Amino acid sequence: MSDRNEPLLVAPDWRANALAVVDLAAPERPEVRLPPVGSNPRAVAVSTDGTRAYVVNHDDGTLSVVDLTVPEHPVLRSVPAGNGPCAVVAGLVDDQVCVAAWADGEVVVFDKEGGQGGPPLPIGSGPCALAAAPGRGARRVCVIDETDATVSVVDVSQAGAPSVTVPPVFVPGVTRAAAVAPGGRFAYVASRGEGTGDGQVTVLDLDADGAAVGDPVPVGAEPRALALSPTGDRLCVANYGSASVSVATVDVGSGRVGTPATVPAGAHPVAVAFAPDGGVIHVVGQTSGILTAIRVDPLDHTAVPLAGVPAGVVFGRDGHHSYVTDQATGQLTIVRAAPRKTAGIPAGEGSEPVNVAVSPDGTWAYAADSAPDSGKVAVLDLGGLAPLAPVPLGDGHKPWDVAIAPDRGFACATSPDSSHLLVLTPAQGNELTGNGEVKVTPVPLAPGARPYGVAVTPDSRYAVTADSGTATVSLVDPEGGTYTISADVVGCQQPTGAALSGDGRTLYVSDFASTPDGRQGGQIALLQRAEQGEWQQRGFINAATGLLSGPHELALSRDELRLYVANYQNGTVSILKRDTVSAPWSDATTVTKSPTPMVQPYGLALSPDGRTLYVSNAAGSQGTVEEFDVSATPATHRRTITIKRNASPVHAGLALSPDGGYLYAVDPEFWQQGTGPLGTVYGIQLSAGSEMQPVATASQAHTDRPSALVCRDDRTLCVVNQGKKETPDPREACLAVITLDASRLGVESTETRPLSNNDLPYSAAISDDGTLCVANFTSQTVTVFGSKVTPVPVGEPGASQPWDVAVTDDGAYAYVTDRTAGSLRCVRLSDRRVTSLDVGRDPMGVTSAPGGGLRAYVAGHGSDSISVIGSDDASPGTPKVVATWQHPRITKPESVSVSADGAWLFVTTQDSRELLMLDTRTGTPRFAVPAGERLAGSAPHPQSAKHLVYLADAAGAAVSVVDTTTLAPLDTTTPLGLDVRQSVGVPTTN
Repeated sequence: MSDRNEPLLVAPDWRANALAVVDLAAPERPEVRLPPVGSNPRAVAVSTDGTRAYVVNHDDGTLSVVDLTVPEHPVLRSVPAGNGPCAVVAGLVDDQVCVAAWADGEVVVFDKEGGQGGPPLPIGSGPCALAAAPGRGARRVCVIDETDATVSVVDVSQAGAPSVTVPPVFVPGVTRAAAVAPGGRFAYVASRGEGTGDGQVTVLDLDADGAAVGDPVPVGAEPRALALSPTGDRLCVANYGSASVSVATVDVGSGRVGTPATVPAGAHPVAVAFAPDGGVIHVVGQTSGILTAIRVDPLDHTAVPLAGVPAGVVFGRDGHHSYVTDQATGQLTIVRAAPRKTAGIPAGEGSEPVNVAVSPDGTWAYAADSAPDSGKVAVLDLGGLAPLAPVPLGDGHKPWDVAIAPDRGFACATSPDSSHLLVLTPAQGNELTGNGEVKVTPVPLAPGARPYGVAVTPDSRYAVTADSGTATVSLVDPEGGTYTISADVVGCQQPTGAALSGDGRTLYVSDFASTPDGRQGGQIALLQRAEQGEWQQRGFINAATGLLSGPHELALSRDELRLYVANYQNGTVSILKRDTVSAPWSDATTVTKSPTPMVQPYGLALSPDGRTLYVSNAAGSQGTVEEFDVSATPATHRRTITIKRNASPVHAGLALSPDGGYLYAVDPEFWQQGTGPLGTVYGIQLSAGSEMQPVATASQAHTDRPSALVCRDDRTLCVVNQGKKETPDPREACLAVITLDASRLGVESTETRPLSNNDLPYSAAISDDGTLCVANFTSQTVTVFGSKVTPVPVGEPGASQPWDVAVTDDGAYAYVTDRTAGSLRCVRLSDRRVTSLDVGRDPMGVTSAPGGGLRAYVAGHGSDSISVIGSDDASPGTPKVVATWQHPRITKPESVSVSADGAWLFVTTQDSRELLMLDTRTGTPRFAVPAGERLAGSAPHPQSAKHLVYLADAAGAAVSVVDTTTLAPLDTTTPLGLDVRQSVGVPTTN
């Protein structure tokens, strides 16, 4: 018995008088040896144990016994085998070998080493093909005689005493295409038929002396090759004359063949083979050079062109490759036939990788290492298939999920135990690389948030976390919530004022536009934030429509139907109106003060009920605020509130507390002399007098030439400070965030955030969610300060457990699985609106499909299903469950990802060693790929041309690499000889 365990393939070379022996240990780089045999070798068979090959040599009438256990593969002996031997089978009882001697009309039986096992058996006029049951110990051999159109049965159950058991069975038009079912009871023989252009298959019961089982089964014209699946439950016939194959089910108990289905194939199909698992059939077309791959269930097919004249096809033992012999060139073409694991990249000793993210260029990846006390993200070189230096996250942080921004500006990892999101940014440059130094910034989420899943929006603006402990989704801005609306979008010459709608989606920017004193001029730009987050220009309110004269600060009513504009150059306030939020603006009235008119009104503030307007007034040697009742037309002046007396005119920015009880003003104090910071914040409780008092000074609150302020809440002021651009003593612009004490007229604490020192920040506006916009006079831009972390409730704590998250390819929705509620929470990112979809029990993984739109897939762990999300036709732009896939192989699915071309859904199940590949057209599992010890999250290569997926193998301390190619001939071929037509796989002994 041999200890050989490397897979081999053998094929006779007619012209070179050799046996091609192909070592498939490296399935895509096979090594070939060509030991010489006899003259014109026609066929080859292999012993049950794979240690011997038997080659029949047609011209010299011999059988060569080749030793496959040593690298040289010598011929151990050549023995006479009759005249014109043309077929051979092996692996019979007691390792007997049977040879058809065509010219003698005989069959000769040999033992394993080539000794003759009994006298030759006369069989018809020209026995030309043999068939026996696969596996060990076949007791009968079917002998095909094309000349006599018969099938004979040889009994080899007694070694050394073969016999012909019954008279030949007449099969009109019989061809050499025949097969015997596993177990050896039924034989299937193809014929051209009688009186018809079509072929047929006759089933013979060998236990009943070759009696026919039912009527012949019709197939295509001129059947040339026939194969049974490894379990015998499928039959495939290559119809040479009709460029097709016939595929039918087989009842293994009765041998009966079902009605065949016809599948197109390349012209003149000449050879057919089943994959080892029986799920795929490969057919080669001799003159077309086409290989057709057929999936058995459901029946569909794919074709790829091959070079030359294909003559034979056989699968490797694992079914991942097939091998096609080329009659014209003597080459062996290697075809990738099924997905397979190609490598494993170590993630570090003792590591437990649970999720993986691939860089947008596909050259490196991060893997979240969830091992106790690991505190790191593994970094992997995907080109070199090697680990790189890991990224330590710091004490107390154990990652679960990881994501990389499309622009590579940052990556992030969740840490459930510490309720943090760890943001990874490049220490140098603007893009992360696999081997570059990384800065790690811990971002605290809400206490007890316990985030698991994380995703990044397509525009690289936000990371989105699924917070299992607080029933929220957190939107995290790695930039700290700060970004700039460009001058091209703002469209203003000299931005001097701003107002935001309550939802933060509409921004108004006033443009002073160098308006002369007392003249009409300026404009107001209207901007809207689209669902994807970017701001777009929506038009202007011109000076004539708004009766504008050098507009400065703005105020917007809560219903967004009234807009108030401070006209710096003519001492008035314009009130604009509209009937609905989608209607255009028009002039309603103008606010004036008499008998003493206002001078250079700068700041505005509007009460929450929209009935009272406050306007800063620079008349005289003091600063005041004029209070107007604007609930009726015309507006009426109620009182004057003094900011400060006996000073140069004060151009004060104004802000009103959200509850309407306190009014604040800033004085930049440009008139004062000095080298240090200048500027004071004033305030007043409106129900307690008409004289403001200092609230914050430069020394205590970091104010420095403040130009505007807003109230973030009843105890927080955000003050815009212009600083000082002139020398000497230039000072940087900044945003001072002042926390007020309990009196709301004193400072408890202050912190600052830098503004551009090359700019002149001028005015500010704030929305209900705390988004702050600062209009910049010099750069003509708007700086937006959002929240770094914005939690969005998606359920009730205790009754909701957000787990995984995916963002749609168009950035419209974040999909979050809720394990406790059995729901998919759909968060519309434009307005944070949440809707819920029932997706079965305990949903875990979710992934969005490429190509835009709402399509996504959810792993229903508790319901053994995959839910498919798509657009609701009745309500376009709204997600709904459009399909639910169930299959015996989909058991407790945990993680899902989708290929870059959208064709395959990759699924891992609980404690599984296999990757499931589902056809996204039907939800059918096509492949189960052994890929690790305990697979968790997966990430496909981002480029559709790269058919690779990377899987975190938690128990294997590695990331597995799976080549998902399902059908592709390799670019290289392997020379075998000059004319190789038949190929046979060699069994191994392990």
